[in-house]
Amino acid sequence: MTELECLYAECESAFRQKWPDEKKPLVFGDGCNVCPPIMLIGEAPGEQETLQGRPFVGKAGKNLDAFLQLMGMERSAMYVSNVVKIRPVETGKTGRFRNRAPSRDEIAFFLPYLLSEIRIIQPKALVSLGNVPLKALLGDEATVGELHGTWQKTAEGVALFALYHPAAVIYRRELSAVYEQDVIRLRDSLTIETSK
Repeated sequence: MTELECLYAECESAFRQKWPDEKKPLVFGDGCNVCPPIMLIGEAPGEQETLQGRPFVGKAGKNLDAFLQLMGMERSAMYVSNVVKIRPVETGKTGRFRNRAPSRDEIAFFLPYLLSEIRIIQPKALVSLGNVPLKALLGDEATVGELHGTWQKTAEGVALFALYHPAAVIYRRELSAVYEQDVIRLRDSLTIETSK
């Protein structure tokens, strides 16, 4: 087993012990896992991600495709993951499950595994998508509204670029141009920032 596979197995085992009644599958990272130029980090898998066992497929995958097109990159050239490895759900008014924001408990449980994932993969830069990964990596005072389109450093000294979550652009069309400009800024500054 590789170091990454060992980490996933350890995470799965600890999760099943902590939440023994939870039957949801865990969805781990995907892509280039040896020093990729960037590692994209979202908040948690959704329905399609859980069904397919891969992050950023379905609607999120379409958003990722637009990001890749702007970046001029292939998905296989980067690593894609989430802070939380299970789909957080709640019951909607119709009685069906729907996505919800991850709880503090879920984030606190999975964060050490994310940090280990980053350490093993050694991406040249991290790209946080939305507030959940940004706060998980930089602290609760960090907000995407303030930091989007800028480079930061994690406590571990890894370069991090903050982006709005691509899904936010769907619900707030006024963010579309801002998001596009931020991705272009990321593309144009990536080499300079990661060579520092």
